Amino acid sequence: MTPLAKRLPRELRRNIGKYLGIFLLMCGSIALTSGFLLAAHSIGCLIDDMRDAYTIEDGRVTTSFEVTDDQLKAAEDAAGDVGGVTLYKNFSIDAIIKKTAGDDGTKRTLRTYAHRAKVDIASYCEGKEPKADDEVAIDRVFATNNNLSVGDKVELEGRTYIICGIMTQPDSQALFLNNSDFTVNTITYGVAEVADGGFAALEDAGGAPAYTYTYSFTFTDRNLPTADRIDAEQDMVEALTDADARVDDLIDSDSNQGIGYARDDVDGDSMMWMTLLDIIIVIMAFVFVVLTDATIEEESAIIGTLLASGYRRREIVLHYLALPAIVGVVAALLGTALGVAFFTEPMRSLYYGSYSLPPFQVYWSWEIFVKCAVVPAAALILITLVGLLRKMGKTPLQFLRHEASGKSGTKRGLQLPERMGFVSRFRLRIFLRNLGNFATLFVGIAFASLLLLFGLAILPTMTHYADNLETSLVAEHQYTLKAPVELEGTAEEREQWSAIERLQSVDGALLSAAQDADDELDDAADAAQTAADAATTSPSAESLAAAQDALAKVQDKKDALYARLDDLADALGCNRDEAIDLIDKASKIDTDNDDIHPVNTTDNGAGAIAQAEKYAVYQLQYNRGDGNGEETISVYGISSDSRYWKDLNVGDGRAVFGGGLLDKFGWSEGQKVTLIDKYEGEHYSLEYAGKDCAWGSKSDMNIYMSIDDFNELFGNDAAYFNGYVSDEKLDLDARYFAGDTTPDDMRAVGDQFIGMMSKMIGMMIGLAVFIFLLFMYLLTKAVIDHSARSISYMKVFGYRDGEISHLYIRSITLCVAASLVLSLPVIIGSLTAIFRSMLLAYNGNIEIYVPAWSMAACVGIGFATYLVVALLHTRSIKRVSLAEALKVQE
Repeated sequence: MTPLAKRLPRELRRNIGKYLGIFLLMCGSIALTSGFLLAAHSIGCLIDDMRDAYTIEDGRVTTSFEVTDDQLKAAEDAAGDVGGVTLYKNFSIDAIIKKTAGDDGTKRTLRTYAHRAKVDIASYCEGKEPKADDEVAIDRVFATNNNLSVGDKVELEGRTYIICGIMTQPDSQALFLNNSDFTVNTITYGVAEVADGGFAALEDAGGAPAYTYTYSFTFTDRNLPTADRIDAEQDMVEALTDADARVDDLIDSDSNQGIGYARDDVDGDSMMWMTLLDIIIVIMAFVFVVLTDATIEEESAIIGTLLASGYRRREIVLHYLALPAIVGVVAALLGTALGVAFFTEPMRSLYYGSYSLPPFQVYWSWEIFVKCAVVPAAALILITLVGLLRKMGKTPLQFLRHEASGKSGTKRGLQLPERMGFVSRFRLRIFLRNLGNFATLFVGIAFASLLLLFGLAILPTMTHYADNLETSLVAEHQYTLKAPVELEGTAEEREQWSAIERLQSVDGALLSAAQDADDELDDAADAAQTAADAATTSPSAESLAAAQDALAKVQDKKDALYARLDDLADALGCNRDEAIDLIDKASKIDTDNDDIHPVNTTDNGAGAIAQAEKYAVYQLQYNRGDGNGEETISVYGISSDSRYWKDLNVGDGRAVFGGGLLDKFGWSEGQKVTLIDKYEGEHYSLEYAGKDCAWGSKSDMNIYMSIDDFNELFGNDAAYFNGYVSDEKLDLDARYFAGDTTPDDMRAVGDQFIGMMSKMIGMMIGLAVFIFLLFMYLLTKAVIDHSARSISYMKVFGYRDGEISHLYIRSITLCVAASLVLSLPVIIGSLTAIFRSMLLAYNGNIEIYVPAWSMAACVGIGFATYLVVALLHTRSIKRVSLAEALKVQE
């Protein structure tokens, strides 16, 4: 073993604290990152396999009412140019779920489907699929968050069901009540499956909402380029519209957050973790450089002697590189192994607690091994090597004279003011001699503070966002409709529209058959009257026989009509006379007249009707640019003198922009904004006229105009509307009802974020404190070690340990305190930039909200961590021996 190699164990023992700290930080960071990346990679592979394994749809179209066979055929024909498409009925009912015992009264919604076996096939984690009419299978995440399990009894719209299975649906990997929502909702919203009979019974349950008429589709060529697929989907929507179907929504699978959000989240978090690891590795590498510089300066005379004795610079560089390289390689390999063995499962649980995915399995990736083991170790060695080569450029004589560090601030002849006291001048010289160490310390403190403040501020930010969403609701209820329905009307009008609604609830073939039978009876009656007239005018045996045959046909047609009416009555659950009465009442409404709006069949009372206010809303898309997708923007048409949207000046063609849009996109006064209608392919240009045309909080992502301007812009009838705002609950016909947004729904967003982020926040705060502790210890230890000779001299001159600590530790303390405070503006600015870049590709706008207490907590935690380090350094000063001062300097 060479003399230099023999020094390595001794060097390791002498600096065990330094190398142990670096080892722990690097090993811990790589363990967390490798565990996360392997879990994320496995989840990504699992999601990719689901498309074929569970036949995930290529898209879906939602209509206001059930489409006819001819309309479906038109949509299928429109996709013929790309090889064809298959459409599947995928109707659902948003049912209110309650526990049969111990329910806390919170409104929870289950989007319930009839069991699907051809498209969007569920994966069962427990139990079995529903077969009996009183069985229901529930989403795994919703069941976990609401303490539901197989065998429990629940009520859906007042009807009792038994949970027979716990499953995940591939089109609801992320639980979004609405596709435009900003975040998932796993607490008050879930999905479920029931048997066909249970689905029919659910629709018949008292007060149950009507179907959501969704048609999922898969293209014959499942590898269609995205552009071709989108074009085909637009053609399908156009064909449906031309065939008089009312299309409410079209969602391609790439735009369906229920399908793509989980994968996007995993990919985004993977990039964040890799960036975090890269930053830690780079900072650690510079810590290595700082510590190695200190070692070279401390052993400058030894290096000079070795060079003068014939050792090559290469040998000395490799000697001082050996320990950092060994520590880095061992930490990288061990960290990767620990991450794979122990951290994959905890990281998996972070996502399986929020997303509904099939059972987890690990997919190994050599790319992760390279990123987590090879790259960090190589980067660490390379940066340390560059630092060593920079320091080793001196001559042997310069090393012997302790000039390896170059000219320090004090050696440049910097004259400190004589009026400064001794203590102040001494501390300032300590700072100047260790300026590089303190600069690196500032960067480390800023980085750790960034992690810590992010962890402390994320919940207040999300709570603030949820509060803004809640206050942005102008009424206790914001109802959306599939089509206009009037609240005002006479009792006779309500009966007539109720008759139409009841007749339309049965199979259209029955109504058509009854109508055809009635037409045939009328034709037979006319023929009989003609035959009777002929017999009267020209009596003969032939004319009398013809008249009798005609009368017989009338009776046959009458019997056929009664038979059709009996079939219709059976379907309606009434007798023939009641069915005829319904038909008579319905015939008094001209349903082909587009100027006539249906009247709500339930009278909500004069008071509730008077305080309700009509509005119109339509969703358009805005291209965010730079490949960040499209923002969904709701355009509202409201009354110019609205009692709910107060102080909102609309009318005369003016468009008012929500504060969130202006904050997110930074539109300037006079700028024209182009919005796109993805269903019609139309483009609309709206001008932001200035501050007078801004309204709402920084979470408001809507555009407002008068309802007259709205209808003119979109080419609607002058009386068109599709919603009500109301402080009182309204009973709206299920056939026209689309949704009801309440403050409770907005509060659920905040609860959801707290549930999603709590584990991650604890991990980030713990990691930040760990980084604080190690960075402060390593870099401040370098200051103490660098000043070991000076400390020894002070002891020789009679200074006590406490006095020396007062001089050195206080200097370091002031630098740490200054770094903690001065880094705050940089950190807050960085957090704002990080939030904007992270969330630009998502709908909505989250304003970074850093309360004063979180900034104070960040500084307090950082300083408390430093106090632990200061106690360790006090012991280090006590261990500096008097013999250090007696060592030969040159």
